[in-house]
Amino acid sequence: MGQTLWNGLSGINAANTWIDQIADNLANLQTPGYAAEQGTFADLLTMQVYGNATDPSVAARVTQPGWRGGTGTVRTDEQRDFSQAPIVHTGIPTHLAIQGPGFFTVQTPAGRMYTRAGNFIWSRRPDGSFVLATQAGDPVLSATGQPIVKPADATSMSVSPDGTLTFGGGRAVKLGLVEIGEPSSHLLPEGNNLYRLAPGGVATPARDSSVVQGAVNGSNVDESSTMAEIVAAQDFYEENAQAISIANQLMGLADTIRTSGG
Repeated sequence: MGQTLWNGLSGINAANTWIDQIADNLANLQTPGYAAEQGTFADLLTMQVYGNATDPSVAARVTQPGWRGGTGTVRTDEQRDFSQAPIVHTGIPTHLAIQGPGFFTVQTPAGRMYTRAGNFIWSRRPDGSFVLATQAGDPVLSATGQPIVKPADATSMSVSPDGTLTFGGGRAVKLGLVEIGEPSSHLLPEGNNLYRLAPGGVATPARDSSVVQGAVNGSNVDESSTMAEIVAAQDFYEENAQAISIANQLMGLADTIRTSGG
């Protein structure tokens, strides 16, 4: 019965983690470039008990040969879903969306990172120049790894599907658009829709992605399936809470029997 209590408690903890993940996804239904959180469940240590008597000095109770008993569950393998999100047209020239698996490259105080949130702005630097940047002011990098600086006399900017930014006067610079193999496994979230490469991850120049100007990638959270997940998570929580309640009742009954027998 003690193991039943532990199993139920581990299930409740896993359910709470699942519910928190669902809440995060729902809170970001309208967040540009948001990649939905995902996760799976896994067994904790599973023990195999062989045909040994549990307490031969008291009774000939023998565990069924080959019986296997789990020690609970845990929410694990938390990853992001980087599948294509809808493209939302905003009409703002600095807003850029990606069609395909690509990521924008961004320079942050913590190092180089990647994002699909293309709601960029012109951010003024101390020297008076303007760079293309995230909402937090982190510069978007070019294909050469440099910040994209707006020419002082530029009055317009156009962006071609291959990620080339062209300013008035014909000056051009190409975005540092990259693709990352198995991004769910090779990107680690850092907040604000930024991700850094995990060990073993490699960012290469984009080949299967294109850029749409005046638009952003929306969130790829599916609201209907997420609402269904809420029901499943709540049921999971309640089932484990009920298991704990039953185990408590049985332990109380066992104590009563023991006291009566004494």
